[in-house]
Amino acid sequence: MTEAHAWNEKLDLGHEAMDHEHHLQIALVTALADAIEQGRPWMAHRLADQLLDYSTVHFGSEELLMDASAFPGLDGHAAEHRTLLEGMREIQGALLREEQPLALAFAVELRAGLAGHMAGSDRRLAVHVAPALVAGAAAERAAPRAR
Repeated sequence: MTEAHAWNEKLDLGHEAMDHEHHLQIALVTALADAIEQGRPWMAHRLADQLLDYSTVHFGSEELLMDASAFPGLDGHAAEHRTLLEGMREIQGALLREEQPLALAFAVELRAGLAGHMAGSDRRLAVHVAPALVAGAAAERAAPRAR
């Protein structure tokens, strides 16, 4: 792929933890596509596994945040997570079958899907939890410090 790290500032949500994790997800899928293009199957398999493992944990933490904050779109958001994880499994399957062109097409499609999810559903979640983050930071500043 031509980009070293295909990040777009429009994907920044202003939620430090989610933004950090999203940067890593995009970097992993970009590195995966690069490994496929460069004919490095061992690296592609390893990156596909890392992407799936990392995304499973990341999506789980987002779903806990949605549950804890009574996010009204939890079910639809979680369904998008399942679809993205299935896309990652499709990449793994194509790699196992040594279908590199298909794996590459899936990786490019996945990166676009992740970006769309971040710009849409994750942005709505970040906006939903932002008031709680601001209130929590204000309460922390106002609390007396232990000496």
